[in-house]
Amino acid sequence: MAVGGAKLALLLIHILGVAGNGYSSLQENNYGSDDHEHRKKLISSLKSGFLIGYVFSSVSILTIFMFCCVPWARLLKRKGNGVMMKTPMTTSLMERQEKKRKEANVQNSELEKLVTRISFAALNIATRSFDQDNVIGVGKTGTMYRAARPYDCFTAVKRLHDSQHLGKQFRSELIILAKFRHMNIIPLLGFCIESGERLLVYKYMPNGNLHDWLHPVKCKAEKLDWHVRVKIAIGVARGLAWLHDFNNFLIVHLGICSRSILLDKYFEPKISNFGGATHRNSNDKGLIASRKIGEMELIKQDVYQFGILLLELIAVHDPDHNSKSSHTLEDNLFERIAHLSSSSSGLYHAVDKSLLGQGFDGEILYFLKIASSCIHPILDQRPTMLQAFQMLMVLRKRERFIQNPKLLDQLTSRC
Repeated sequence: MAVGGAKLALLLIHILGVAGNGYSSLQENNYGSDDHEHRKKLISSLKSGFLIGYVFSSVSILTIFMFCCVPWARLLKRKGNGVMMKTPMTTSLMERQEKKRKEANVQNSELEKLVTRISFAALNIATRSFDQDNVIGVGKTGTMYRAARPYDCFTAVKRLHDSQHLGKQFRSELIILAKFRHMNIIPLLGFCIESGERLLVYKYMPNGNLHDWLHPVKCKAEKLDWHVRVKIAIGVARGLAWLHDFNNFLIVHLGICSRSILLDKYFEPKISNFGGATHRNSNDKGLIASRKIGEMELIKQDVYQFGILLLELIAVHDPDHNSKSSHTLEDNLFERIAHLSSSSSGLYHAVDKSLLGQGFDGEILYFLKIASSCIHPILDQRPTMLQAFQMLMVLRKRERFIQNPKLLDQLTSRC
């Protein structure tokens, strides 16, 4: 490039020399010739000057292009090849972006080892382009769709809302459901992370969620009988007890409610909505009994929410009531339930009328005592989920209660 610049400079000097000679010749002719010759040479000189100016302008433009544009062209070419000049700021930004991209690829590869990755195109076809007719639920984190699979099988596809803070919840739920399989936890079949979309694919639960059964829109809708409600309570307790105690990670759900309990075709409950759950390795600091108070509070929060669910199962508690707003509300609710469970007279004002007079009043009282212990204002007075599960399992032995009515009284006195 330097050699080319030197040649252009020599060419420019030569042109300027020729122009100077032409100008000198023009001056000499002005003094020794007539007007006609003078006019003729003047016109010729002007043409030469115009030509020189044109050449000079062209050379100048070419010189500027060679010295200014060509280096930028080469720089852009280098940039396209991944080689470019970097300032400290751009270098740091590019390094962070590259690091984040690599971490995302590694995480996605790890997730693929746990659960099947499904393309967005396949889910788009299965849900008929996420048709509104296929919506089966709308929550805070996303919309649930019913998706058709081959051979007329169905799955439920949760399409998360486009929000950055939901990314952590998405990954948390995906990891927990992929690693921990249990009969009372919603089965995760696949996931999708593609083009900014985040989707989770579950096994379809034909009986929907528990909330819709307990609070039907239609007044004459079918209601759950007592045996089914007990079955649901036992299943949820079993699932939470397993999450707390019987796996390599301690998992606290922190979002138990009737809307997070799904029901299969046999009304077996499946715990869902693990986006707000927390988990860690139980081998780090030993068993539950030796854990910090803060962790015990989280565990007992699950127990409290389960107690509220038990009350909702027999229609004692308003599910839309904010039970966590203050300790005063918890105390009042506990006192109210404790009063109801002390005698059968209060049951007729609080319990679902469809459950009464069917020969289960004694079991309902026992059920209330378990719920009352789960919502006790003092954390240490609340049972563990394993203890709550064991107490509820007594209701599975109703035949023994019929043969020996005093057995139920002995068991309820221990709660």
